[in-house]
Parts: sequence; structure tokens; C-alpha cells
Amino acid sequence: MERRYNFDLLFLKRFLELHKILYLGKNYTNLIIFIVLLAIGGLETFVGYRVGLISGNFYKVLVDKDQDAFLSTCLESTALILGISVIKSIKKFTTRRLLVRWRRALCTHIQSIYLHGINFYKLSLFNEEIDNPDQRITADVNSLVTTYGGLVDDDLFLLPIATGYYAYKAYQGAGWIGPTGMFGLFLLSFINKIFMTPVANRTAQLERSEGDFRFKHMNIRDHSESLAFQGTIETELKKTNKSLDEVCTAQENLFNWTLPVDLSTNLFSYLGSIASYLVISIPVFSGHYDDLTNGDLAKMISNNGFVCIMLIFKFSQLVNMTSSVANMAGTTHRVAELIEILTDYCDTPLTVIEDNKDDDDSKHLLSMRGVDILTPKSDVPIIKGLNLSVEKGGNLLIMGSSGAGKTSIFRVIRSLWPRISGTLDQINQRDVFHFPQREYLSEGSLREQITEEAEPSDDPKQEDRIISLLETTQLMNLVNRCGGLDKDPGWNWSKILS
Repeated sequence: MERRYNFDLLFLKRFLELHKILYLGKNYTNLIIFIVLLAIGGLETFVGYRVGLISGNFYKVLVDKDQDAFLSTCLESTALILGISVIKSIKKFTTRRLLVRWRRALCTHIQSIYLHGINFYKLSLFNEEIDNPDQRITADVNSLVTTYGGLVDDDLFLLPIATGYYAYKAYQGAGWIGPTGMFGLFLLSFINKIFMTPVANRTAQLERSEGDFRFKHMNIRDHSESLAFQGTIETELKKTNKSLDEVCTAQENLFNWTLPVDLSTNLFSYLGSIASYLVISIPVFSGHYDDLTNGDLAKMISNNGFVCIMLIFKFSQLVNMTSSVANMAGTTHRVAELIEILTDYCDTPLTVIEDNKDDDDSKHLLSMRGVDILTPKSDVPIIKGLNLSVEKGGNLLIMGSSGAGKTSIFRVIRSLWPRISGTLDQINQRDVFHFPQREYLSEGSLREQITEEAEPSDDPKQEDRIISLLETTQLMNLVNRCGGLDKDPGWNWSKILS
């Protein structure tokens, strides 16, 4: 069933929960930077207001033909312009740095619970709701913090204060009709809320389709030799084209619903440019400012025009943010869903814990008695009442047709699948190495592939043991090919060691 993501209270709850990851605990520095960023934004608003009055000051000195005041106005204006330029640049820089810190904090948290125990395996096997966890950790997190960073850079948290300030200034200059007229125009713009939920839902659908499309090509890349042997590339071409069509269709659906949002946003943005002059014209034509000189009247009209334009601009900013917030809602739901499921996995132990025995004198390395083997999604055992034992120095060969449950036995032994019935006694898992059907070798140096340690050991005999292993397996040529044990050749080891 297709998941639906809405701009609703659940989004707000999940969005606030993500802030605990971004700012609390070891990420408290992010909170300090965020507070500093808010202070810089407040300073930008203050200096920006002074910059907006520059035109009015020049109108007055030019109409009055006051040369001395003109020079001082030039100097003051230059200082304000330099100041606002520096403030804006610092603000942009701080926002970008904070964005990177957000991504590091969020990805680090998700990876710590995704790679906790076998959560990554349980997610792929037991959960059908979470699609493409790799995309959620990489692309979705990046999209989320980038959009959020853009909103913060646009003064999301300072907008209410700045809007109230400019509303007060508009009231001083044009009376009650100033802020009322601007606010009325803003209320009309709430039509955008109608389109936000469909945009959020279709954004999430697009992200899912993108993940499926990328996974299809990644699967072809990983199995390129198998495809070449089998000669079934025509079938894969049809499937990849089908996946591409799903991506393009999802993208078209998103753009179709984005059109009315953009239309509404642009309409109210441009209406604001003339609304300010309509508001100012009322007190001017009614004779409210007849006592002012030409220079003061020009300055007043310019300043009040600026204030009303800034007020409608602040309202327009809120309207313009609806599209970004709608897009962010989709990625927020996808990231938060993944965190919720993984957190639940971390809090939920396996159904049955294996009975590890540390007795070195025990006769059996492994003993299973009356164990039923079931797939996680079935109640019907594929093997019923299994009894087997492996003694020290002994060998055990398990044979059977494909699908008979040979690998399933080892999944239960390894605790990848829960044991529902019977008993399982085995030596401590620290003393056992399990070989999967398909090997997994991570990137890194040759030493890392053998020892699974990123740094050389303090044990002086470790390197001798590694060389001995390579000689035994006749792989000493790898040392020369890699340039030594500790140099990362950048290889795909699974292919090199096929």
C-alpha cells in the first residue's frame, strides 16, 4: 500500500523530534551556533531597516538641495551598505556550516542505530514499510537539511518579530489601513495551504521512485558479469525503462501540483509591490501630510513605501516558504519513519536469545534439539523438530534440494531469525566465524580485510601472522599489488578476490 505523507500535526511532531538529535547531547554546539545565527539575523534586520531608509534620506537632501547633508548622507549610507554586506555574508557562511553539522549529526545518529546489532538486516527482512533505507540516510537527509537551512537563512524564526515591527511602522506612517491592508492580502495567500499536503505527498513518492531507479542501476553494476554470462540484458533494459518511466511520472505529478503553488506565490508577491503605494496614497490625498515640506514629504513617502513593501515582503516570505515546507514535509516523514523503526528495533531484543556455553570441556560445539525452522513471514515450519550436534574435531555436512532450508538453519544459529521452539546450545559466538553465501568485503587496506581493524595493531607479531596467512593461501602477490599492507588501493575487494 502506498504511503501518504501530509503536512499535518504528525509532521510537526516528527520535525520537533529531529531537533533533539540536531541540538541535544553531544551536538549542543549546534544549538550555540543556531542561537548565534539568530542573533546575526536580528542584526541583519536592524541594519537592513536602516539601509531601507537611505532612499528617503537622499530624497530629502536632494529636494532641499542641502549639499552638506548630502555628503554626510553619502558617508552614512556607504557605512550601512558595507555593514549589511558583511552581515549577510557572515550569516550565509554560518548557515552553510550549520547545515553541514546538521547533516553529520543526523546521519551519525541514524547510522549508529541502523548498524546496531543486525538492525539493518531486520529492516530489509521484516519491514515492508521502509523502502530504500540507503536513500533515506543519504539523499533524503541531505534534502531535508538543505531545505531547512534555506528556510533558516530566510529568517524563518525571526519573521514573526520582523513582521510585527514593520506592521507597527506601517501603522505609524499610514494609520490602521497600512498594516490591515497588508495583512488582508496575506490572509488571501493562505490558499497555498490547500496545495501543501498534495505536494508533500508527491515529493515523498518521487523520492521513493528515485531510490528504486538508482537501486536498479546499482544492481546491474554489481552483477554486470552475471548479466554478461546470461545474456539477459534486453529484459533488464525493459525493467530499467519501466523504472525510469515511474520516476518521470512521479516527477510530472509533483510538478503538476507545484504549478498552483507557484502561481499563487507569484501572484501575491507581485500584488504586494503595488499594494504598498495604494495604502500610502490614502493619507497623502486626504491631506494628512499637507504640513510637510517637499523634502520631508518625499522622505516620508519613500520611508513609508519602504516599510509597507518590507511588510508585504515579510508576508510574502511566509507565503513563499509554503512550497519549501511542503517539500520538506515529505523528506521529514521519510527520515523520521526510518529513525522510529530503527529505534524500536534497538529497544526490542530477539524473540529467543541463544544459549551460549563457555565451558571449554563441553563435548559439543553446537547442539540443536527439537528446533522448528520458520521463515519470519510464515507460521508453517520448513523444518520441524530439528536435532543435530557438532562435536569437537568432527565434521557435519548438510545436504538438500534448493529451498529445503539449509541456509535457514544457519540463520537460526546466527540469531538472524528468531528461534520459536526447541533448545540451542553452542559455544560463545566470539569464538565462531560464520561465512555467508555471498561474501562482503569493505573498502580499505589489505590489513583491514584480514584483521577488520582500521589501524595497525600494537601487537608486533600481527604482521608476521598476516604474512603467514597470505603465504598459506598463496596470496602474497596482493602485498605488492596493493603497495603494502596498509595502503588503500581503492579496489572492490569482492571482485579482486573472486
